[in-house]
Amino acid sequence: MTRPGLPPTTEEHRPPTAEQADRGRPVLLAAFPESAALPTPPLGKPVGRLWLADAGIVDAKVSGQHLAFMFEGGRWKVEDLGSRNFTYRNGHRLEAGTKVPIEDGTVLRIGGTLLVFREAYRGPLRPVEPLGSLVGPFGLTDVRAAVAAIGVRRMHPVLIEGPTGTGKEALAQEVARALGRLHKYTAVNVAGIPETLFEGQLFGWERGAFSGSVEARPGVLRSHHGGAVFLDELGELPTSSQPKLLRVLDGHGVMSLGGARELPVDVAIVAATNRDLTECVERGTFRRDLLARFTYRVRLPSLAKRPEDLFAMMRALWERRYGQLDFGRMRVDVEAVELLMLQGWPGNVRDLDRVVASMDPGMGIKLSAVEQVLGVRASPAAPPPTVEAIEKAIAEAGNKSEAARRLGISRGYLQRRLDEKKGK
Repeated sequence: MTRPGLPPTTEEHRPPTAEQADRGRPVLLAAFPESAALPTPPLGKPVGRLWLADAGIVDAKVSGQHLAFMFEGGRWKVEDLGSRNFTYRNGHRLEAGTKVPIEDGTVLRIGGTLLVFREAYRGPLRPVEPLGSLVGPFGLTDVRAAVAAIGVRRMHPVLIEGPTGTGKEALAQEVARALGRLHKYTAVNVAGIPETLFEGQLFGWERGAFSGSVEARPGVLRSHHGGAVFLDELGELPTSSQPKLLRVLDGHGVMSLGGARELPVDVAIVAATNRDLTECVERGTFRRDLLARFTYRVRLPSLAKRPEDLFAMMRALWERRYGQLDFGRMRVDVEAVELLMLQGWPGNVRDLDRVVASMDPGMGIKLSAVEQVLGVRASPAAPPPTVEAIEKAIAEAGNKSEAARRLGISRGYLQRRLDEKKGK
């Protein structure tokens, strides 16, 4: 600990203070069995069962003096104090009395409780309600703020960015709600409409515009005058249709197929993409001026980047599918949830829902079942592999997934260790 009245030495550094609140503060976010935020305790002070209880988490498996946190050499560290049920960092048991570094996003298990360390957290200190169907007690702070700003400023068009399976369509509905346009809302999967039909579907056509057009159709945009249209997978928009959408966004109206003039339309465009549209612009497949019209953008984080939300999300998916997840009569292994929190989740919430769908609701969430579904085994007693060992395993296995399997770790954990070395 820092010595009172003396400046910090090379090995003793003060953590961020209240004056640095705009940059965030260090906290521990409880992810299981309940969502809660715990301030980091005084440096070096032993904490345990009562510390958790102050946050509303009762865990008899946690020792009275279980662990301590410190900030040394410019890094946060944790030390197990000889606890009864041990301390685990990213699934690996710590040796008592050894100070071990922790990074932003580190998953800690103490007793039956899972915590995620956040070095510069700027969100609420209490779990918040879902944003529509999007569940995120702590990890959707920036998204919530963006949607609130859209509602106040009535800003559109809006571009939602993020990896596949993160819930972009659900967020689009919340944007439309914030704009007061959910009463007249529809979603269009741009990639699901053949290019030859897309323009007519979106902009409509006049009678006789093409063979078989015996009567006019207004198209999706004019049909939703006063409302909102969600264009999913905007990056798949045909280049031939992009100039017409550009004119809509500029307020010039809609020109239907076979039409002689543009017709006015008031429609909020909410679009989404899992592509890097800047790269698409450089490749010539997306117009630079069209991308520039989307000045208001919201990015949904991947599931792997917010493990503190995972169990709350899993619980919501479980209860939509099976009914209440009752801890009193249903087994939920903390090791199973920990293993899930350490995954890479390339398909994000969509992948998590597949895991839930594969569970036996009568058996609860058991470690053995989760290991079987994921195809990985938890190995908490083994020391965590070094980055050098990971790189050697990748070279020998030929790919990261096989290397992770051979090392007995999740692919997500393997990738995080590599990213830490790169300083990401």
